[in-house]
Amino acid sequence: MDPPGAGVERHRPGVGTEETAAQPAAGARLWERSGPDGRGRAWERRRRSFPWLLVVLVGMAAPGVRSAVADLRLAAEENPAVAEMPAAVPAVAARIEDLVQRGPSAPIWHPLGSRGRVCGWTELSAASGSR
Repeated sequence: MDPPGAGVERHRPGVGTEETAAQPAAGARLWERSGPDGRGRAWERRRRSFPWLLVVLVGMAAPGVRSAVADLRLAAEENPAVAEMPAAVPAVAARIEDLVQRGPSAPIWHPLGSRGRVCGWTELSAASGSR
């Protein structure tokens, strides 16, 4: 299988709700963009699957991760245009410190499209069929 592509968004602590909502919305705009002939989605012409959305939490203490993930989920749920994408495409968040110290295979990825449990990269790959 081809490895997935990924769109990476940086999330900083203390950002406003508009900026938080803009992160999943940016991916959803690409997800929904129709093809040039008005049929299908534009990304389907070039790719077999849509790139994953990875949100990297920068400068955030470990206790703040749950709150940041909850804010990102809420931003996605409140926008109907965004709600479909994280259910169909892996959309996850992890702290940059956890990525550096523990590596992407560690259970550091917080799903944004569901209330799923924190998992490692290989679990995300298996759940998505290695899109």
